[in-house]
Amino acid sequence: MIIFNGDKLSAQLEQNLKQEVQVLHNQGIQLKIAAILFKEDRGSQLYTQLKSEAAKRVGIDYEVCTFSMTEGTDGIEQKIIELNKDETVTGIIIQKPWRNTWAEVKGIVQEKGQKAVRQAFNAWWQLLTSKIDQQKDVDGLHPDTLTAIKDNTWQKQHKVLPATAKAVLTILDKAFLELKISQDKQRQKQIFILGWSDIVGQPVFYELQNKGFNAKVLTRDDVNQRLSSSKKLTDADVIISATGVKHLISGEMVKKGVIVIDVGEPRPDVDFESMKTKAAFITPVPGGVGPMTVVGLLKNCVTINA
Repeated sequence: MIIFNGDKLSAQLEQNLKQEVQVLHNQGIQLKIAAILFKEDRGSQLYTQLKSEAAKRVGIDYEVCTFSMTEGTDGIEQKIIELNKDETVTGIIIQKPWRNTWAEVKGIVQEKGQKAVRQAFNAWWQLLTSKIDQQKDVDGLHPDTLTAIKDNTWQKQHKVLPATAKAVLTILDKAFLELKISQDKQRQKQIFILGWSDIVGQPVFYELQNKGFNAKVLTRDDVNQRLSSSKKLTDADVIISATGVKHLISGEMVKKGVIVIDVGEPRPDVDFESMKTKAAFITPVPGGVGPMTVVGLLKNCVTINA
């Protein structure tokens, strides 16, 4: 089994990025990312720290603007508008909080139904992301970016993929390369995507579909039905899981030789220990998708401003 080392590859990519950032600096372009952080979300605090440290290593300024989820959106929207107008800011991101943390802080009773909570959270999130100047959207968060990815026009429009989606696709390419799977064989592989968020599941699905891959999204109901049956996930050649449900997937649920990309946050979706005898390639948590997401964000900032 190949255990993907995201820390090692991201460190190598950082060295390349450092040179690209220096080239821009020599041209009079100093990159600066401004991040909106919600202080109640512990995961967001950690990710923001990691991104800030990585940005410093490659020569990109990283400004953190902290807010509380107990506040209304007016102050946050005003800050985003201010950052849009600030010529020293070359990229803007909003660190997406965990939905359960958001619901708890907001006092939204989960018993009303996960669907109602999900809809309320998505509306709140889309309201904020839609305020980002698309020329500074270094994490591909603006709703129009997802539309462009779906239509396969994002590159023509000089947009970027969300950093986590970019990380997943980069890792998948690495898996195919390490396992010596030809391009023709790659297109024949059955890829299951668990989770339908705007920063992982949707952009990954649309990008794979547009490239001719055999990708399929499993909804929450699909996953539950499969896991309660004998079939489970044994027909998947590749599993990309971003559900946030700890240890949702174990080795007994998959076939031998499967490629597993775990995007679970803040806890792993995959039971790593039980997967050791089954997976041909797997990403650990931490040390897998996370560091690749960080370097992907920084690369996006360079791409948009090059």
